[in-house]
Parts: sequence; C-alpha cells; structure tokens
Amino acid sequence: MRKSLIFLPAVPLAVATINASMLEIRKVMRWGREQGLPADLGLWDQEDWHEAIVHKASQVEGAKTVAFHVTAIRRLRQLAEVITGISPFDDPWGDETAEAIGAKEYDEDVPCKDTLATPSIPPETWWPLLRGAWTYIHTFAPDIFRWRNHFAQQREPRPDTPLSTSARPTPAENTDTLLEEWLSAPGNAVPVHEVDYQNTKAGTPMWTALSKMVTSGRTMNIFGSNNTSSRPQKRRAIVLAAIGEGRVAIATAGVGRGKGSTAPSYIAPGTGPGVTQEQLDDDVRRWLADPSTLVPVHTTDDHGKTGEPIWAMAARMIWGPPPLGAHRKRYAKRFDPRQRTGAARMRLLRQAVAAGRGLPVDLGVGVGWRAYRLECRDAAHIQREDGTSEPWRTQISAIELTFELHMLRAAVYVFVSALTLMRDSEVQEIQRDAVRTYFGSPAIVSRKTKMDPARPELHWWIIEPVAEALAVLEELSWHSTHLFVALAPPTGKQTHTEPGIQSEAEIDFFINGVNTIAHQHGLAKIPPAHVRSHMFRKTMSQLAGREPDSEIALGLQLKHAARRSFANRTTQAYAQMDASWAKEFDTELQQAAARKLVDLLRGRRQGERVAVGPGAARLHAGLDKVIATIDNDPQLRAQIADERVEEALLADEFPNLHLGTVNHCMFDAPQAECQDELPEEQRGLAPLIGACQPARCRNSTITRAHAPYWVAEEDDLTALSKDPRLSPPNREAVFVRLADVQRITRALEEEGTA
Repeated sequence: MRKSLIFLPAVPLAVATINASMLEIRKVMRWGREQGLPADLGLWDQEDWHEAIVHKASQVEGAKTVAFHVTAIRRLRQLAEVITGISPFDDPWGDETAEAIGAKEYDEDVPCKDTLATPSIPPETWWPLLRGAWTYIHTFAPDIFRWRNHFAQQREPRPDTPLSTSARPTPAENTDTLLEEWLSAPGNAVPVHEVDYQNTKAGTPMWTALSKMVTSGRTMNIFGSNNTSSRPQKRRAIVLAAIGEGRVAIATAGVGRGKGSTAPSYIAPGTGPGVTQEQLDDDVRRWLADPSTLVPVHTTDDHGKTGEPIWAMAARMIWGPPPLGAHRKRYAKRFDPRQRTGAARMRLLRQAVAAGRGLPVDLGVGVGWRAYRLECRDAAHIQREDGTSEPWRTQISAIELTFELHMLRAAVYVFVSALTLMRDSEVQEIQRDAVRTYFGSPAIVSRKTKMDPARPELHWWIIEPVAEALAVLEELSWHSTHLFVALAPPTGKQTHTEPGIQSEAEIDFFINGVNTIAHQHGLAKIPPAHVRSHMFRKTMSQLAGREPDSEIALGLQLKHAARRSFANRTTQAYAQMDASWAKEFDTELQQAAARKLVDLLRGRRQGERVAVGPGAARLHAGLDKVIATIDNDPQLRAQIADERVEEALLADEFPNLHLGTVNHCMFDAPQAECQDELPEEQRGLAPLIGACQPARCRNSTITRAHAPYWVAEEDDLTALSKDPRLSPPNREAVFVRLADVQRITRALEEEGTA
C-alpha cells in the first residue's frame, strides 16, 4: 500500500461501512455492463461516471444516498493501484464534496432535499408491536424468571449427588494445597499396608485410598509413579515425611487376597450412611406433597407403557441430574421394582397418577426431561377480548421456557430501540448499571459508534418504562458487562463470549412469535410489515416532532451535530410526517374533537346556546341533529350514558372539525376565508392556520372556553389604541381589529351561558 502511495487512516472503517461500499460498487459495475461500458472501471470517461450518478439519483430517495454512492466510488479510485482488473483513474468530480454532488444530482427542481429514504413503521404495526413488547416486559417477565429458576434447579446437582472419580480434575496447584491441608489436620493419618501384599511390602502407603481421601473422591492417582511430572514424587516425599513423624494408620488385612481389610477407606458422599433409604423416601413424599407436582408419564408407544411413569425423568426432578461413573447405577436403583424400597417409591408415584396427577410427555422429540410441563398456577392474569381474565400460561416446559426467554430479550430490544431513538449499535452497547441521572432526568449511558473512532460515552433520556425494561434485561443477561448477549453462556469447547445479537432476526422473531401465540397470551396480532432498527428512529422522531419546540430535543436525542443551538435539517427530515401517520393523527384528532363536543352536546340538550361567532348556527344545527338521532332511536336512547356512543355520532356529524385555542373550525373549503390566501391548486386541503379570521369566517365558532383569550385581546387592543405614538394607518388597523374582537366579546356577554 505504501509503495503505491496509498495511506489510509489509522482507524479502519467499520465492517458495515465497507460492506455497504462494496454493494454500491457492485451496482455500478452491473449498471456499466447494461450500458456496454468496459469491464475495467478505470477506462470509463468522466461523462460515464456522471451518468452513473444521475441513474443512481433516479433510483433512490434522498441526496444523502447519492452522496454515499459518490463516496464509495472515491474509495474505489483510492485503491485502484492495488486492485487487479481496474486501471487507476482520476476523480470524476474534482474537489467537489459528495454532499454537494448528491444535492445537485438528486433533483434540482425540488426545493427541499432534506428527506429520508428510511420509511417509518406503519401505525397499524407500531402500536401492537409496542404493546406486545411492554406486556412481556411488565407482565410476563416475573413469571418467566420464576420458571427459569425452577428449571435451573433441575439442572443443578443435589448436595447428596456423588461425584464420579473421573469428574472435573483438580488443578495441580490446588491438589498440592489439598494435600497440605489434609496432612495438617490433627486427626488424619496416612494408611499403610500391615503385611506384604502381592508386590507391595508392609508399611507402604495405600496411595489410591489416600488420593481419594485428599481429593474427596475426585481422583485416585495424585501420587502416580508413571507421571512424567515431578509433582507426584514431591507429594510422595511429603507423605513419607509424615510417616516418619508417626502419622500412620496400619490397615489390618487377612491372608491371601486381602479380604476383610479394616483400613481407612474413602466413602463417597451420597453412597454411605449419609443418605439413607428413609431420606430418599422422604424426598419422594415431599415432592408429591406439592399440589402443583405432576408425575411425567409415557404417551402411546409400542411397548405398552402408556400412562406408566417415566422413572428416570421423575428421579431427575426429585434428586437432580444423575451422577457420572460407577455411582450412576446406584442412582438408577432408587426406582427399582426388584428392591423393596424402590418398589414402594414406585407405588407412591403410581398412586399419584391414578389420582389424576399424571402428565403425558412425548419423548419422541428427543429432549428427555426438558419436555416435562410445569403447572403454572401463579401465572399473571390477562384480559381477554370477551372481558374474562385468565392466566397467560397454564403449563410450561423447559423447551417452551427457552422460547419465552428469547421473546423477552427481543421485547426489550424492540421497546428500548423504539422509545430511545438510539441506533442499533448504540442499543447493543448498553452495559450494566447504564441508567443514570442526566441534567435531573433519567437517562441511559452508552456509546455513539457511528463514524466516530473515539466512541464517546453519551446520554439518551428515557422514561420510566424503559428503565424497567433494562432492569429486566439485567436479570436476563449472564454477561459480566453487556446486556444484549446470547441467552446462555458458552459451554464445553465453545469460547465465543462476545456480546451482541442479530437485530434483524430479533425483530422478526418477536413479530412472528407474537402472531403465533397471540390467541394464547391475550396479545393483539401484529400485521406483517418490514421492521428494522433504523425505522424505529424515524417513526419515533415523527411522533415526537409534533410536540412544541421538539426540534432541539430531537436533535439532542438523535445525537445530530449542529453548529448552532437549533437542530439541523437532518433532524427535521427525521421528524417529517409520512402519509400513513398523517392519516393516523387525523383520526386521532377527529376522535379528540368528538370528545370535546360531548360537553357542548349536553349543554345544547339543556337548551343552551353553546357557541357564538359566524359558524355558531351550523354548530347548533349539527348538535341538534345528533340529539334528534339519539332521541328517535330507542337503542341509542338506552345508551345515552355511554359517552362512546355520543363520540361516534359527533365524529360522523363533524368530520372536519379542528380544535383551536381561540376558536374551533368546522372546515368547509368554499366558505373558508383562509383559502383565499392560497393558490388555486392548493385550496380545499386543510385550514391555513396563519390566515384564519375567527371573527369573520363562517367556519369559525367560539365557545365559553375561548372567552378569556378574546377578553384579553380586547384589553390589549384597547390599551394599544390609546398609544399616542401610533401612526394614523396603524391606529386605524387597530380599531378595525378591535371591532372584530368586540363583536365576539359582546356576543359572549349577551348569550351569558354561551
């Protein structure tokens, strides 16, 4: 690279950026083949490159996408010297920036180029997606964690489970320490042979028995003479020194093959007097005493075992996993019909099955005890569509629990991504104890990674439900630092512990999962839609963008750089409303307007004149029509106390009502004064708020709630009209405006109740 005079930045590009650049180059090459251009991109003329950019601009939305295309070509030009099959070529655009090229080539006739190609998530998908995620986080998570702990106990060895002599070798350093501690104990003595035995002379230490005593049965050869290491010899020397000090226990034995030895011997825990048959019986009775316990039984098979308890699975549930090595057979005999105690325990389980406490388990799926279904008596209750309340789960197996744990992790990712406006990489960089206080408000601390090699630690403000979601994820994650990791730590030969998940697969898994179990868990189905992490930022931005003075807050939350204290044009592009959400908000406003009219409807029913202004007669006529509709329909009259009925009728009667601070507008384009200020082709779409004439327009109505604003404006205009500094034209304009305002205030005074 240096020989070709190519010097790249010390900090390499992100893999995602490199991959995206390669995809752009592939598109350029494909377009070139279609145009019959040379396969060697270095042989293209400058006009060819300009045509390629023009073609790109016609295929995408947004100048920034075109600019990235230009940047990818420039990266290719930089490396052309060392790429086979591409001749070096000059920059087709000289010193012009990629942003300027994208803005120029995208569409010079469009006055605003600050749009995003990123689509938003449709509202019909957005709302059930968030509600489903929050239900998992807030309602289902406590149950999922409780069941996880229960099944974890089935995987953990019981304290009385014997260890195999071949299980988990002890490190050499720890073995030396164990030997020193054992010899330092006052009551311990080295067992030695009393008489000669085969090739062993009397007085020789019993090395195998001593190994078991020192390591609690883990190994029998810590003094092995065939070991190439010097440690066994050193350990033998230590033991012989102890014998020289008189620390000896002579093992008496009979003549011949050594039967009848009374030498000290190692007794594995769980195989001697420590675990009696009575204790095993008590374990079975204690397990069956729990009313939620169901005995696993065979389903239909070819051996006539239908309804018969699955003894190995029941043993695991009572005593934990079976041990390894020689003690496994002894464990299996705890349910042995040939032994009196084993047969008695089997009768207890069969009696429970006969009493209706059997649970069929299909072992054909090849998962053994993990197919056992636990009774979920304390599961959270959910509201069904028919108004009934039921547990969201009645039974669950270890296999199904793995699915629910995955759904919970996916729910947290969806919820946090949607409500924080963080990028995918920033969400996945969240670590433990990430919830802080920032300028007096709760916030998440994470790292901004996009195009910033320094990876600064930044803050994103959050609401309380997001903090709850992260608390759930902290309990779910096993990783020491990061939260979004694999569901289980690596085991065996697996060594990969890097944090991170595949966000695309996670989102798809959650949506598909909800749609699969929606009818069981009481969730609403999510309409199929393409949902990705960057679409959460766009959707939430346009929702937040409707709030007053939202641009600055959005710019800070989105981490958009700005050279002044206002958000830049990128933030405005994120907050730009699309058609699907505009319709959603129109419906919401229509319903809000109907709710506002309910009080006016009840006042009108009492005979009041509830509004004044040029449009008051239309409003009164519409309210009277709704009242007549209710009075003439017995079914509607019976539901007069139900506001939802009134809201529905009012929404149909006033579909274009726009609520305002100083008046309400029953928008009818031909009568609207504001439409006269617009070009002919733009009229009739929506009210023009800035050109509203509330005292003159026949669409305008003023209610009692608006009166304080009109009275205050009358006082201000009256005081202003007395200012001697006003010029005659300005004074005349004030008097004209004052006359309009007084027309309304006088009407409000005359109506009294209006």
